[in-house]
Amino acid sequence: MPGNISPIYSRIGDIEGGVILINAAGDFNGQNANNKLVFQANTENGGFVQRLRFKAIGTNVATVARIYINEGSTNIANTISAPGTPTGTAGTLNGSLLNGTFFAKVQSVDQWGAYSPLSAESSGVSVTGPTGNVTWSWAGVAGAQYYRLFVGGATNSQVIYFNTTGNVTTFVQNTAIVNAATNIPARGNPEDFISQNFLYGELSLPATTFSATSATSSDIDYPINIALPPSYHIVVGLGTSVANGWQITTIGGQY
Repeated sequence: MPGNISPIYSRIGDIEGGVILINAAGDFNGQNANNKLVFQANTENGGFVQRLRFKAIGTNVATVARIYINEGSTNIANTISAPGTPTGTAGTLNGSLLNGTFFAKVQSVDQWGAYSPLSAESSGVSVTGPTGNVTWSWAGVAGAQYYRLFVGGATNSQVIYFNTTGNVTTFVQNTAIVNAATNIPARGNPEDFISQNFLYGELSLPATTFSATSATSSDIDYPINIALPPSYHIVVGLGTSVANGWQITTIGGQY
């Protein structure tokens, strides 16, 4: 028997609009600054998205709208670049690392919580245990609030990560065991933090011509009909730039 047999109903309607897209985002990850938020789910109860409506604002060339679900980040675009490739120096005191080879990647996080692409992977660092540690270093980037250091025991197989305190560019790794009480380090793969958005769908938008006597374009609806978790967003960007833009109105509900 399912745990929740009650149907989900929206408490009140939620119509969010006024977003006009003109400039090309031209990506498939929703992280270009020209991608725009068109719907924000309630931060406590989530929300329901029924459909998006696209209306041409004058004359435009044909383009495509790419629609993403954002996992709740308040900032969808990368504002900072990836840090430099980390290097590691092995030590034999004050740690708990056993014999092994360690590989790391680093990611910078800006003040809004958005994160950069990953750095290149370090070379393998051989550690002699059982009291080993690794001092990791990398070239930092301006504007980083902190860094996320991923570490694993094989190339491209990072399984834990550490968050630095502030814009520091070194970190001493003394352990590889996740502490259940503090969650330091945390368990996670770099792929979990590559993008805050995932591509949900695409919609072809036709070329349009302004007219004072007839509709500039037919009404274009994109049905979604899904419940969003708390704080999730819908993000939309254009494949190519247009002259006057497309206005998007989102029809949904709040729980």
